[in-house]
Amino acid sequence: MARSRAIIVACSILLSGCASIFEGTTQQISVNTTPAGARCTFWKNGGLIADIPSTPGAVTIRKSKDDLFIVCDKPGYVSASFVNRSGLAMATFANILTAGLAWAVDSSRGADNKYQGEVNLALVPAATPAPVEQPRAAPAPTAPEPVPQPRAGTPAPAQVPVAAPAPQQIECTASDGSRIRVAGSGCPAGWAVAR
Repeated sequence: MARSRAIIVACSILLSGCASIFEGTTQQISVNTTPAGARCTFWKNGGLIADIPSTPGAVTIRKSKDDLFIVCDKPGYVSASFVNRSGLAMATFANILTAGLAWAVDSSRGADNKYQGEVNLALVPAATPAPVEQPRAAPAPTAPEPVPQPRAGTPAPAQVPVAAPAPQQIECTASDGSRIRVAGSGCPAGWAVAR
């Protein structure tokens, strides 16, 4: 009877994996920014997987061997990014007790991986243009210059509206071929400008 119980316990450990039991397949990641109130997006393999609408905040994500890219934006500030590297969960080492057999279960579920649980990012204020110096006193008015009149039969020049430039966006690519679009002039750490 005692031997049967020992076999049942051993089989359940082998079939479930140590990291799956102790650490699970999901993880909560909290993000704080200075100043608070930034929107942070979480990217994995070029796809958006989570979003914090306003920091401070936290999300729960599925663990995997893939790194997470966290990008935080706030109006008036330069985008900040952080690469949260996937590492090995400590409970994975308990799989040695099962001769490594439970590791296959943990690895297939992502339970043998772990991310940094708390991320702190400082946002840098965006550069503002230098103020234009205004003249102190207006000069005395002079007689207006005569405006040349078009000749009869000559069409008036067309007024061309001037549009405000759109905010600059660039496309960034990761070493695995993933692509994202970001506002500003630079890509997040670990990303390069797409060609």
